[in-house]
Amino acid sequence: MKKFIRLIFFLIILAIFLRAFILDAFRIPTSSMADTLYPGDFIIVNLAAYKLNTPREIPILGLSIPSVNIFDTGKPEINDLIVFKFPAINSDDAVYNNINLIKRIVALPGDTLQIINKKIFINRKEINLPETARHGFENIKPKGKEDEGIFYSGTGWNSDNYGPVRVPAMGDTIKINTDNIEIWKRLIVYEYEEKVVRKEGSVITIDDKPVRNYVIKKNHYFVIGDNFNNSRDSRYFGFVNEDMILGKAMFIYLSIDPAKSGSDFISKIRWKRIFRGM
Repeated sequence: MKKFIRLIFFLIILAIFLRAFILDAFRIPTSSMADTLYPGDFIIVNLAAYKLNTPREIPILGLSIPSVNIFDTGKPEINDLIVFKFPAINSDDAVYNNINLIKRIVALPGDTLQIINKKIFINRKEINLPETARHGFENIKPKGKEDEGIFYSGTGWNSDNYGPVRVPAMGDTIKINTDNIEIWKRLIVYEYEEKVVRKEGSVITIDDKPVRNYVIKKNHYFVIGDNFNNSRDSRYFGFVNEDMILGKAMFIYLSIDPAKSGSDFISKIRWKRIFRGM
């Protein structure tokens, strides 16, 4: 009996360790990643794919705590499916704050991205979303017809015709003025993880210091949902910095069809999707 209790205790500790440092489970709530991922898919995410961090929350209790990078284990690449979280610090971004999102990386730090008639170009070379993506080329929005809520407001860009734009890399210097501060404020706040940007007349201050330029502190990534025509992604909320990334999606371990009614759990399972890799 004592051996059995010790085994159970060991397994619990192992599960807590894996959950805190190595692997975690997430549920897909929307169709923004269709047809790669569907609502009701449950996925395993490798938390140590890029960095080994101390836990971001207290296991079991779920209370958020500051996380520290122990060491790097790899670098995000184009086509990686990443899970990330926006810090809960910006009331202007309440729709995104403190929630987990999953999207596909299409551009790396320093890349120049442009979308022309729904075709994605990185450094002037066209890239394609995978075959599992829902990427149709019908009903293209004309250039100049700006989408409401587009990240680069006032440009005339939309989700089908966007850019060109350089993805910020650590060490880049951007000019700051009253015309563009509303665009860059979100990026700066998420880098500091504090509300440090203020505008007083024609003066812009960051961390209480007047500025005309800002040096990017972290590497950033441009992400897009595989359901290209129905995804709120970097085209709308801007760039994802490296510290916002929680991990890399690995495979589906369970898939439940939320559209099926009734109480028969077994009939709701999408068996063919189980253990499907990313």
